Amino acid sequence: GGRAIAMASFSSDAEPVDDDGEQRPVIRHASFPHRSSRNYVEPLLTPSSRLERSNSAPELLDAVLQKCGECRRLPDANDGELKRRLGSVELTLLGIGACIGAGIFVLTGVEARVAGPSVALAFCFAAATSIFNGLCYAELSSRLPISGSAYLYAYCMFGELPAMIVVANQLLDYHIGAATMARSLTAYVGQALVAFGLSLPECFVECQPFPSAPWFSISMGAPAVLFCVTAVVAGGAKSSATVTAVMTILKLGIIIVVIIVGAQMVDTDRWMPFFPNGMGAALQAAATLNYAFVGYDVIANAAEETKNPQRDIPIAIVSALSVCAVLYLIVCLVLCGMQSFDEIDESAPVSSAFVHYDMVWAASFVNMGAFLGMTTGLLAGLYGQSRIYFALARDELAPQMLKQPGTCSIWCGCVAACLATFCNVKLLASMLNIGVLLAYSATAASVLRINAKRNCDDTGRRSFLNSENFWLAAVALLTMLMSRGDCFFPALPGVAAAALVGVVSWVALRREYSTCPGGAFRCPGLPVTPMVALIANIYLASKLSWHAWLRLATVSLFVTLAFGVFVVRGFSKESRQVAICKTVHAAAKAAGTQPGVCHKCES
Repeated sequence: GGRAIAMASFSSDAEPVDDDGEQRPVIRHASFPHRSSRNYVEPLLTPSSRLERSNSAPELLDAVLQKCGECRRLPDANDGELKRRLGSVELTLLGIGACIGAGIFVLTGVEARVAGPSVALAFCFAAATSIFNGLCYAELSSRLPISGSAYLYAYCMFGELPAMIVVANQLLDYHIGAATMARSLTAYVGQALVAFGLSLPECFVECQPFPSAPWFSISMGAPAVLFCVTAVVAGGAKSSATVTAVMTILKLGIIIVVIIVGAQMVDTDRWMPFFPNGMGAALQAAATLNYAFVGYDVIANAAEETKNPQRDIPIAIVSALSVCAVLYLIVCLVLCGMQSFDEIDESAPVSSAFVHYDMVWAASFVNMGAFLGMTTGLLAGLYGQSRIYFALARDELAPQMLKQPGTCSIWCGCVAACLATFCNVKLLASMLNIGVLLAYSATAASVLRINAKRNCDDTGRRSFLNSENFWLAAVALLTMLMSRGDCFFPALPGVAAAALVGVVSWVALRREYSTCPGGAFRCPGLPVTPMVALIANIYLASKLSWHAWLRLATVSLFVTLAFGVFVVRGFSKESRQVAICKTVHAAAKAAGTQPGVCHKCES
C-alpha cells in the first residue's frame, strides 16, 4: 500500500504533515480511556517496573499508550515490511511440503510394528490434535499478521523473557532438524552419484576421524546440499514457495502412484485383528506420530507475506493438515495390507514391501519421493527460521543485518551447514521436538489469554483465581501428573486425569471469553480447542527423553541469565515494546483486520 500512518486516537485530531507540506492519510485505532475508569483498557505490551521507578503503574501505562499512539507511517520494504505475495494454494503446498517428508515412507512402518493396522487410527488421533494447534495458529496469525509466529504471540501475551525462552528453544530445534535433514539428503545424493559410477571421498556422506570423540563427524557433501537449498530460500518468498510447490506436487504424484500400485497387492485379511496389541498401543503410536505433522507452523511464519492472512492462513493450515492426514492414513492401510504388520521392515518399510513383490522400479519411486520429501522439508524449515530471525532483528533482539530476509536465509544456512559438517547430529536427535512443543504450547496459551475477559473487583484489580495464568499453570501441572504421576503413586495419573477434565469443564462453562475482532479468523470451540491443544502438547513433551528436558532447562536458564544481565546493565525494553505495538497495529490495518492485543476489563 501507500504511505499511511498508524496511530491511536487521543485528544489531538490534527492531520500529520509530510516534509514537503503535503498531508498524509491517517489510520486511527480505538482510543484508550484513562485507567481511572473501572472499564479501562490494559495493553499486553507494558514496560517493566524497573523503568522510571518513581512513576506509578497508571502513569507508566499512560506513557506507553501515548508512545504507541505516536504518528508512524506504514512500514515499507526499506523498513523491513515484507511484500504480500502468497495465496492460499502456495501456503497449503508449503505446509504439505513441511509436514510430509521421508517419514511417510519410514515412520508409517516403524509404528505399524507397534500398533499393527490400527496405526491408521493412530494417525487420525495425531492429526486431530495437530488441527487443534493449527486452529490456534490460524487465529493469532490472522490477528497479528507479521513474522514471528510463536515468538511474537508469547511476547504480546506473556512478555519478553518468556518469548525469548520460547524462540531460543524453537530455533535450536530448527537448526538441529535442518542439519539432520541435510545429512540425510547427502546420503541420497551420494547413493545416486555412486550409481552413476562416480567415486566419492570417504567423508562425502559421513566419517568419524576421531573415535574418541563420537560427537564429532565430518560430512563434506552437506555444505553443498545446504548451499543449493539456501540459495533458493534467499531468493525470496515467491521463488521459495514456487520451488517448494513444484517439488511438493511431484512428491504427491509419487505418493499417489505408490498408493495405486500398492493397493493391487493388498489383502484385507491382513487388517485383522485391527488392534493386535490393544488400544493402548494405538494411543502410544499416536503420541509418536504427532511429530509427523510438525512443520505446519511455517504457514504462520509466512503471515507477513500473505495477501489475505485472515482468510488464506486458516484455509492453508486446515487444508495442509487434512491432506497429510488422508495420505498418511491410506499409506498405512496399503502397507499393512501388503505385508503382515510383524513382517514389515522398520528401516525401509514401503520400499522393502515393493522389493518383496519384485517391483524394484516402485522401490526406486519411493526413494525418489523420500528425497523430494526431505528437500521440501529442508526448504520450508530454512524459510521458517529466516522469518523468525527477521522478526527478532526488527524488534532489536538480533543484529540489524538480519533485518534483510535474504541475509537471514544465508545465516540460517550457515548455521545448519556448520552443524551438518562437523557434528554427529544423530546424537542430538534425542534433544529434538521439545522446542517445537514449547512453541505450540505458548501459542495455545496465547489464544486463551488474548480472548479472556478480565474480571476486576471494585479496585480495578483481578483476583488470583480469575487470572488466566493460574488456570494455565493448573492445566500444565495436571497434565504432567497424568503422564508421569505413576512414578510417585500408581493411582496419581487417574486422579490427575479426572481433575483435568474438571478444570477444563469448569473453564469452558464458567469463564467468559471475548469475541474476536472484526476481519480476523476466530478459533472455533473456544476455550476447549486451545485447552485440548495445550494438554496434548504438554503430554507429548512429558514423553520425551530426559535429554530433551535437560536441554530445555539449560537453554532456558542461559536465556534467563542473559536477560538478567541486560536488565541490570539498563537496556530498556520499552522502546522494543512500543516498536512491536506499532508494527502489529500497522500490519494488521494493512491486512484489513484488527490485532485485539488490548483487553477490556469489565466489572
